[in-house]
Amino acid sequence: MKRVWSRRLRRRSTVVFPLLFALVAVTGAWQGGWWSVLLAGIQLLLAAAVATVLVWPDRPPRPARRPTADRLVGRAADLNRVIGLLGEPRATGAPAPKAVLIHGMPGVGKTTLARRAADAVADHYPDGHVRVSLTDAGVPVASGDLLTMVLQKLAWAYEIPANPSERASLFRARVSGRRILFVFDDAQEPSQLTELLPNAPGSLVIITSRRNLSPQLNVHGFALDPLPEREALDLLCSVTGLDGFTAIESSVRLVQACGRLPGALQALGARVADEGADLALLSPESIAADLGRASRPRWATAAVAGIAAEFGRLSRLERDALCLLTQVRSRSFASWVLGPLLRVSAAKSDVIATTLAGARLLEPAGRDDRFELARYRFHPLVRTFAEAHLNQDADLASTCRDALDRLRGVYLELARSALDGSAQHPLPGLDMAHHWIPETSPRARAAECLAWIRFEQESLWEEVPALLERDRDFALRLVAGFTRPHPAAVTVAARTGWAEITPSPVLAFDYLLAHVRIDLIAGRYEQCETVIDGVRSRTRPELLRGRALMHLTAAEVYGELGWAQRAKRHVAEGEALLGTGGEPTLRSRLEAARQLADPYLDGPLPDDAYWRAMVSATRHHVHHRHRNVIDDLCPVTGGEQGDDHRRTMLHRRLAQANWELHDQSRADVGAALLAAARHAMLAVLAAESTGNRWEQARGRLLLARALTAHGRDEDACTQRHLAEKLIADGGRPPPYLMIGDPQWSAPGLVG
Repeated sequence: MKRVWSRRLRRRSTVVFPLLFALVAVTGAWQGGWWSVLLAGIQLLLAAAVATVLVWPDRPPRPARRPTADRLVGRAADLNRVIGLLGEPRATGAPAPKAVLIHGMPGVGKTTLARRAADAVADHYPDGHVRVSLTDAGVPVASGDLLTMVLQKLAWAYEIPANPSERASLFRARVSGRRILFVFDDAQEPSQLTELLPNAPGSLVIITSRRNLSPQLNVHGFALDPLPEREALDLLCSVTGLDGFTAIESSVRLVQACGRLPGALQALGARVADEGADLALLSPESIAADLGRASRPRWATAAVAGIAAEFGRLSRLERDALCLLTQVRSRSFASWVLGPLLRVSAAKSDVIATTLAGARLLEPAGRDDRFELARYRFHPLVRTFAEAHLNQDADLASTCRDALDRLRGVYLELARSALDGSAQHPLPGLDMAHHWIPETSPRARAAECLAWIRFEQESLWEEVPALLERDRDFALRLVAGFTRPHPAAVTVAARTGWAEITPSPVLAFDYLLAHVRIDLIAGRYEQCETVIDGVRSRTRPELLRGRALMHLTAAEVYGELGWAQRAKRHVAEGEALLGTGGEPTLRSRLEAARQLADPYLDGPLPDDAYWRAMVSATRHHVHHRHRNVIDDLCPVTGGEQGDDHRRTMLHRRLAQANWELHDQSRADVGAALLAAARHAMLAVLAAESTGNRWEQARGRLLLARALTAHGRDEDACTQRHLAEKLIADGGRPPPYLMIGDPQWSAPGLVG
């Protein structure tokens, strides 16, 4: 207590000592007489003033507004949304302070956004600004200790009660009737915040957490996602201090490898800016190598600090689960895959997957309708981190092969039951799968079984070459359900040919339709035409729909590519096969393909967002309204993250529109060229995933053209050489590339 009073006396000495001096002077002037009453009154007033200054409690301090070093790039819309939520009342309707919880995965920029939001509204809270971290070295701080920290920041000068309930009452009384801004960073559990939320209106609370605690806390929740691609590239450029054209290919690849996380991009940019690393020499492989070292470099430690902290909180079984899940080849997976990987029950698998998703180490990816289970996927940087940890753990790596053998066996059993239309529990005739599938799984419909095969096709593709030797009919039935290219597709096509492959004509058409679709996406256009020409003579009624689907699929892809002649031909043949009737879905697809092939046709836009954007952009393009093309396509690029073919088409068209825009009057030439270069490189990356070398070459030539216009002749020459190599390895280019545009500097090729 003595220490508290001495600190208070020192802090208020500039007021106390002048008052005491005045009191002594008045006392010395005492001489008696009629005015002695007046002097006595002044004495009492001065004594009361001294006592008041010493006893009156401190007002909560308002800390200085200091600029933060964190960069907030590409978050203007998110910042406005958070500020808007701060102005909305809470759901209870009772008087309560405004509060919002910003949640998202580690490194996504929650703390930076919370700071900027606090800065934006700080002037409205004059009674104090309090910021507290709710973790200490990665360990959650107890609620009672947090109350002590907050009271100290509120300048409570007396002893803090030891009883937690008295401490909470003191906190509520301290903030009652005042306008104070609280920022609680990195909350781990709802119990940490239960006593820290004021129960009276006037104050404002901003919370950050990796978990969505808003339902438990009854506050507004705001999910913060990774940056969009353009903003992520802008952030990397701002940190490195380089312009957007420098090492653009490496920049785009690194942004994708970091999953567009601001924390990882800032750490990577600091390596370039502070350590002098050459951005052009960095690659996703170098990131994986640095994360895989026993002693990580400083930048790598900073890039995955949040991921490592969450990983360290997991149990041994949960850490093993995360590492083994990196070996699942499907783009997304349901929780049951942990059963064969870890030899645990279906219920335990679901608990582990839910825990990993709650820690934001897995992302939700829809639902598995066949087994009524949630599906999950990896963030790219989390996958790289977990793979590095798997390689460092010799014991876990030694068990990985046996775990994958069990998983492959279950995949094949479930695939066979899906093709047979049998998914009830227990699964009949299955030796392994019934151990890992939930007992509550219902009988699935045929459409749900087919959707399951498409979800798991990356894992199943790898089994097809070996299956051709053991069970050819089963292998071809599997391929008939696939929709995406895979390196094994070339091997399968070479070993099966295009002859009559099965006694069932309908199954043969399903198999051939799958190959038509895959060949078109992969850029094997002549093989596709060979298949379609081979089935023209088959006129049985039950096969007409299959033939129409082949022509419809070809018309759609050729329309996306801008190959108008072929698109029109397949539209005409598909329409002839469908006649005046046909399914409404097929008719709407046919109409969209017709409008893509001939943009001068009038007609209603398709209902599907992707096709509506493509048709509208095609119409604007022929009238040279390039800004409208960009406005049409940009909103749908974020919704096609899982479809590499559509991403290729969207980014390539955006690259072309920005290139043509830069030459128009009143255009920002530098910004248009930079956007053209970035979209061209993004199209190249997406085309690499599908194996379409023609679209890879097309994207690189578009990139070379933008680099040349910006004066980067050496970089442009490199891109042209890479495009020429792709073309030389692929044989004769398709006709839609041979328009003879002189701007290409590569004879006979145009974008």
